[in-house]
Amino acid sequence: MKHLLAASLALLGSVAAACYQDDTLHPGAISPTQVLITDDPFPFDTVGSVNIYVSRIEATTGLDTTGTGGTWITIDTPNKTFDLLTLQQGTTAFVGAGTIDAGKYAAIRMTIDVDRSSIKYLDGSAAVVHWPYPGSGEVPLYTLVEEPLSVSALGGVIVIDFDVGRSFLYNLTGNRDFLMIPRLRAVNSTGTGSIAGVVTAPDIEGNPTPIKNANVTVYGGDPSRPSTTWYVEATGRSDAAGNYKVAFLPPGKWIVRVEQPDLPGLDPVTIPNVIVTAGGTATLPVFLPRAGAGGTFIRISGPDTVGYGGTIVLLAAVGDASGIPEQSPQVSWLSRDTAVAAVLQDSGFTADSLSRATVLGRGVGRAWIVASSGALQDSTLVEVVNVSPQSPVATITLTPSSATPAVGDSVGFTAVLKDSIGNTLTNRQISWFLTDSSGVADLVWFSGANALVYGRHAGTTHLRAVSERVYKDATITVP
Repeated sequence: MKHLLAASLALLGSVAAACYQDDTLHPGAISPTQVLITDDPFPFDTVGSVNIYVSRIEATTGLDTTGTGGTWITIDTPNKTFDLLTLQQGTTAFVGAGTIDAGKYAAIRMTIDVDRSSIKYLDGSAAVVHWPYPGSGEVPLYTLVEEPLSVSALGGVIVIDFDVGRSFLYNLTGNRDFLMIPRLRAVNSTGTGSIAGVVTAPDIEGNPTPIKNANVTVYGGDPSRPSTTWYVEATGRSDAAGNYKVAFLPPGKWIVRVEQPDLPGLDPVTIPNVIVTAGGTATLPVFLPRAGAGGTFIRISGPDTVGYGGTIVLLAAVGDASGIPEQSPQVSWLSRDTAVAAVLQDSGFTADSLSRATVLGRGVGRAWIVASSGALQDSTLVEVVNVSPQSPVATITLTPSSATPAVGDSVGFTAVLKDSIGNTLTNRQISWFLTDSSGVADLVWFSGANALVYGRHAGTTHLRAVSERVYKDATITVP
């Protein structure tokens, strides 16, 4: 991930955590503020640089980011380019400095100039990038602020974590281009901690060996509930020595999942209840076991999303009776719904003797892709999405439009975005807010088009979904 920070101009101070409902959002004394940037590894080995030109960093005490709920205050106008790929394993870079009022800030936004931003390959050639609407000039990117960020009269440090791995989607359209769906969050720097360790797996003799480019995802949620109820807090990736670090995590218990998608012969590992403390680093070494628990297996890995008309490549490994991946296994592939996704061809084997299949997105929806080898079979669900980078959001529909959760109960909401001719848009950033700080309800978590609200005490409030200055409210009444 990439991270941005806001802190004092003359002095790097601290920003204390604040409770969303119990604290009023109002400015006080003047506080100096500065901005830094950091990142975890970008997932594409062929990319040489990801350059973003940062024009402005702003903050507001208002929960409504459409412009009517508060005044945006400029922290700084750095007008600088930053290569996000140079910032990994919790490293930060100074962006700028400014002075803002002390208080609690409910929203942070970073405006980038996409005409001065770029992704370049290792040979220096520029990649095609579809930036957020309008696709040119200055584009504001809104961060996820889980709790209002407190800035004292002495100044403070706010980290804006820019998750590049999830923000730039590659080849969704089949044209080998990048689609930007920004994923940013803002946290208090001094009130956060880290998770770090080494990812290993057994070699052919069973000895632990470092694994590079393993995906490390930190989830929030209840580990006793289905993983579909979890939300992504932050991500990281292991380096050539297997080392990883996911920094700037709020204190609490987290769920960590580690997987190497290029090695389907290894099972992913999920570790619940990893405790993070403010200022501390939780040491978490991870050993990825062989798939199949030491016996015969077939296992698929690879992307689970493809754009309409685009292609993805899935990998499959087949293990022998000892759980060792076979050389050049016989694998057949098929789609259970060829109108949605079709297997174009068996693409042969990789250098590691993994079977490959190219899958084409033919219609919006979901389809199971199945790999078989003898009596062994595995399947993965692939979603085909409609990609229309230049269509602006015209309407937002919330389901449900209103809810009455009891005290202590929760209710989920889903936002559907459409353009002016009714096409559903799946490639947009969505921000979620409760429109007041009365404490009637808690916005427990949100991720993309989904949000979960918890009833706290009797009263009425509103949940707002915002995308590209269009917003929609849902009424929440706690009896």
